[in-house]
Amino acid sequence: MKHIVPFIVKLAAWSVVLFSMFTIFNAPLSLISLMTVITALVSYVIGDVFILPRVGHFVAAALDVPLSFLLIWPVSFALIAPSVNMAYGAFFSALAIGAVEAFFHLYMENHVHEEARREEAHRWYDEGRWATEFAEEEEFKKEDDRA
Repeated sequence: MKHIVPFIVKLAAWSVVLFSMFTIFNAPLSLISLMTVITALVSYVIGDVFILPRVGHFVAAALDVPLSFLLIWPVSFALIAPSVNMAYGAFFSALAIGAVEAFFHLYMENHVHEEARREEAHRWYDEGRWATEFAEEEEFKKEDDRA
């Protein structure tokens, strides 16, 4: 249930980017919609559910650009038109989606992965990994060797 709203947000962001890019190629809106649902769903499962909690925001945002390109290009090639222009459209869409995903990851970390982060923080302190050692200082008296 906690993944429905974030997926709808991601679907809306991807829709804006893909509709903006692929209407240039006179692609039918139904095919762009189908492509958006397929690619956003696969990207959400792979990138936001599995990769983001494990590697963090920066690495996941960097991996979203090639992931979205590798998702959009074959799907657009199969659904819209088998031409080289789909690679250009997929590339520029991937760049725009990479920028959008950087902000989307902040939303995911604050709303969806927040509980997992709290549990991990709780485990770090309970296991004593950050325990501090205390010891008493011994004083050594300097003997006067001049006498």
